[in-house]
Amino acid sequence: MTIQSLDAGLLLFINHAMANSVFDVLMPAFSLRGYLLVIPFLLAMLLISANKKQQDGKTFLTAATWTLIVASCAWYLSGWAVDALKVAIARERPCSALEHVRLILPCPKSFSMPYGHACSSFAVAVPLFSLTRGYIALIWRLYPLLLASLIAFSRIYLGVHYPSDVLVGTLLGGIIGLALSMLSQVIGTEDDVK
Repeated sequence: MTIQSLDAGLLLFINHAMANSVFDVLMPAFSLRGYLLVIPFLLAMLLISANKKQQDGKTFLTAATWTLIVASCAWYLSGWAVDALKVAIARERPCSALEHVRLILPCPKSFSMPYGHACSSFAVAVPLFSLTRGYIALIWRLYPLLLASLIAFSRIYLGVHYPSDVLVGTLLGGIIGLALSMLSQVIGTEDDVK
């Protein structure tokens, strides 16, 4: 059994065996507009950061602003990386390559690997998770990661991406988000030393 056949088998299992009327409504919504659900987190992050005090009496608003900048840069870099890799890999989408894929949405014409929404979602979610730990509780910091996971899963359910497309997009986005988060922390630490 090849990796491609395992990939196709897992996709068809998720696409068919997990099919239900609730997911048929929710998954297209997560796939097409799920990123909008991060807005309440961003607003809460800004509100909490403006009201919560550090030990020196300053608020966390500057930290929240830098978190938004890092997440925006990660989003931009993830889009650039996905565009370059999709053309280089040129993998056909499962809804075009496989028979019996249950489609709810039209099959996109672009290439499949890596999955761009998974990449950008995790590129944004990782900084929102890691850079807010000083002023937002862990349970709420997990929300962007959960949202990114639902967005990633939705495309497998919809039959327009293989699980490996989603895995590669998730890892790539996570690495971009983590690298920029770590870089911002190093720069912030150096500024504190000066």
